[in-house]
Amino acid sequence: MADLPEVQMTAVVTRPDAEAGAEVGSEKIDAQPPIDLELLEEAQWQLQAASPNEAINEILRRFVEAERGRRRAARERLQQMIADGDVTFRDPEAGGE
Repeated sequence: MADLPEVQMTAVVTRPDAEAGAEVGSEKIDAQPPIDLELLEEAQWQLQAASPNEAINEILRRFVEAERGRRRAARERLQQMIADGDVTFRDPEAGGE
């Protein structure tokens, strides 16, 4: 078995009880990355959203719908490839047809 690389443990793992913003050794613990307020403001303006939360919800809705569409299209392409005989699920090590 191959040797696995050594993984550096972060303060979040080694000190899960530490408060967000606290420093553990030389590492500052942040619960979440900060929101880019300029980007949020521009998105809110472009969407004509009444509030930042409305903009965030609309952006999330659009993202989720786009991802669903991509997955649906990929599934349809795979189903068509199977129907056309371009994809088979035979075990190549089983031999025969």
